[in-house]
Amino acid sequence: MARKGFYFDSTRCVDCKTCQVACKKKFNVPKLLNFRTVDGYEVGSYPNARFYSISHACNHCENPACVRSCPTRAMYKDEQDGTIQHNDDICIGCRACIMACPYGAPVYLPELGIVNKCNACIDTREADGATTCEASCGMRAIEFGDFDDLVKRHPDAVQQISCMPDASLTNPSTIIKGRDYTQERDYRRLEM
Repeated sequence: MARKGFYFDSTRCVDCKTCQVACKKKFNVPKLLNFRTVDGYEVGSYPNARFYSISHACNHCENPACVRSCPTRAMYKDEQDGTIQHNDDICIGCRACIMACPYGAPVYLPELGIVNKCNACIDTREADGATTCEASCGMRAIEFGDFDDLVKRHPDAVQQISCMPDASLTNPSTIIKGRDYTQERDYRRLEM
């Protein structure tokens, strides 16, 4: 089975949230909810505080906790590209996937009574040539493609940075390039 995934270059991200807004618009996600989120983190303290941003969505994990926990199999791994997809028609809105996902990717949509999440633009990426988040990023901080190719092209990227859950839990199909301080343990998530 193929394995598609994301590369995110935190050193290029300027925290503009354009990827977040473009994703929200494409999927018509309700207010206060997002399928892709940009979070800011601070490490160190004055006068040596440093800041970085992480754009994240579903990591399309190789061993997805959301798929394992879904009682109806509404969450499933696409056989063609390995991305994690959702079948709205059989979702019962139980939120087991939300509780299971260590990354917080699935989102409950109260108006519909179901859960949904990033689908790696499986419905439009072939026609558009890219995922919506990738195409919208003016700094070219996001890439989507064959996971093994992304790893080869970006040998300095890692699956684990300090602000993320342990990658060994699900083996995410996302790699991140960050500055050295993205590995510092004294990070603080900034509320913006």
